[in-house]
Amino acid sequence: MTINTAFKNNTSTTSTVFQNFENNRATIQSRFDSLTTKTYEAQSQDVLIPAFIAAYTGTSVDRVNLSPFPNIPIPNWRVDYSGLNKIGALKDIFQSITLNHAYSSTYSVTNYTNSLLYDQVGINIPLEDYNNGNFAYKYSNDHLVSKYVIQQVLISEQFAPLIGINIKTKNKLTMRLDYKTKRDVSLNTANAQVTELIGKDWSAEVGYTKNNLKLPIKDQGRVITLKNDVTFRMSVSVANNRTIQRKIEEVNTVTNGNINFQLRPNVSYVVNQKLNVQLYFERNSNDPLVSNSFRRVTTRFGTKIMFNLAQ
Repeated sequence: MTINTAFKNNTSTTSTVFQNFENNRATIQSRFDSLTTKTYEAQSQDVLIPAFIAAYTGTSVDRVNLSPFPNIPIPNWRVDYSGLNKIGALKDIFQSITLNHAYSSTYSVTNYTNSLLYDQVGINIPLEDYNNGNFAYKYSNDHLVSKYVIQQVLISEQFAPLIGINIKTKNKLTMRLDYKTKRDVSLNTANAQVTELIGKDWSAEVGYTKNNLKLPIKDQGRVITLKNDVTFRMSVSVANNRTIQRKIEEVNTVTNGNINFQLRPNVSYVVNQKLNVQLYFERNSNDPLVSNSFRRVTTRFGTKIMFNLAQ
């Protein structure tokens, strides 16, 4: 679970969590040295992975498990609360008020194989015992050989949403607001680099349904009134996504990313059970965060006529 570092400033090229990862390597090295009386390199996978887990989970580097295969699952959660519309004067105005919150965090070893130089790996040595009682051994010229060759480990975290509000009033007005965040952090053990993909997403939607809508035009001296439901809807979203490449003792750089803005108003009218007419407008813009991409803007508008052939 990485919630301890979820709200730290990691969106810039300077990251305190990544600095902790760099600093953790020395402590992990000394722990291995005291347990095995062997000298581990700071860039070896056995040192990098526990240092990475300790930094991004906010765990003490002195207590973090040295195994890259932790076997204790940490629960994720989702909370929905819909009782606000039953409080006092709110129940006379709102038909429903729902608050949402959800969190998920997963850790995975994306690819690993048995070391070809180590011939004692078998079903009698569980994965969880790797670096937890069973360690690397010395090969020729005192070179340490790990039992498993791990290419990459990945931490994926999401608040989907961090806070979400859905409201429906008794006069058919609906409102929705969501704020979502995500973070994918991968450690490549071959070059000791961390790739961090960070996303923040704000979205809002307002809708209103009206029947017997009077139009500002007349037919034979009478105001035209639409007898069926007319629905007005407006949705707005802003998404900020960026990928940062972090290197030990080097300058971190933003390698990809953009800010996406979407505006989508539309009006739909139910003519009858089979026919629906909609007027729509869509504005979509992408502003890149890197110099090798161009700004893109698209605009669409028109009319949709939908006829249902089902009986």
